[in-house]
Amino acid sequence: MRFRQAIPPGPDVSPEERYAGLGLDERAGGDRPYVVCNFVSSADGKATASGRTAPLAGEGDKAAFHLLRTQVDAVLAGTGTLGIERYGVPVRDDRLVEIRLGEGRPAQPLAVIISRSGDIPFEIPLFADARSRIVLYAPNGRAVPDCAAEVTVHDVDPVRLHLGEVLRSLRRDHDVRSLLCEGGPVLFNALLAEDLVDELFLTVSPVLVGGDELGITTGAGLERPLALQLVWALEHDGNLLLRYARSPAD
Repeated sequence: MRFRQAIPPGPDVSPEERYAGLGLDERAGGDRPYVVCNFVSSADGKATASGRTAPLAGEGDKAAFHLLRTQVDAVLAGTGTLGIERYGVPVRDDRLVEIRLGEGRPAQPLAVIISRSGDIPFEIPLFADARSRIVLYAPNGRAVPDCAAEVTVHDVDPVRLHLGEVLRSLRRDHDVRSLLCEGGPVLFNALLAEDLVDELFLTVSPVLVGGDELGITTGAGLERPLALQLVWALEHDGNLLLRYARSPAD
């Protein structure tokens, strides 16, 4: 598989040439991880089709999705996304494990779950796999059923929970320097509201969905738009794979 590199202009590249060796850990500053978010969207701005992301994801997007998991210390997804997409262990392909190990990371990233309600999909494959390392932020006293995964629980006050505090805990307690958020729209919006997003990887799929499917964010609007700069634009089979970073002036 090759991506056509449109911006900046250049020769075709493989997924590994673009989505490995990103050095995201080195960009962490202060007391929280460097946060990148990854989403796929239809051409009319929908994040799902019939409630799922799978109908929007082409082969290029899938390659980028899995490679991004090799580049971070931890992966974060909302409880709704975990349940709908039936999350399993983050990195399953031996080639991808080798990329992580070759760049000095453990075979698996931490899987981070944050729940104000305590309604956690313990039935998903993630909890049944002994390779999974999970950090759970949940209301005080939330019991975790017996499972094969390694689970570390942090008690939180659901009324006073702030994502910035969770990110500081990840850096302080688990040495997480880079964090990948895979949604959903409510979680992404909450990260934006607390000014915690450093980069956005966005694939625009060449399909129209229509209807009332959610976009990549939902919730209260930002007080002012967050300015981004385009790092690259790739194309594969009609899909645009975009990488944005915060504008230096923002």
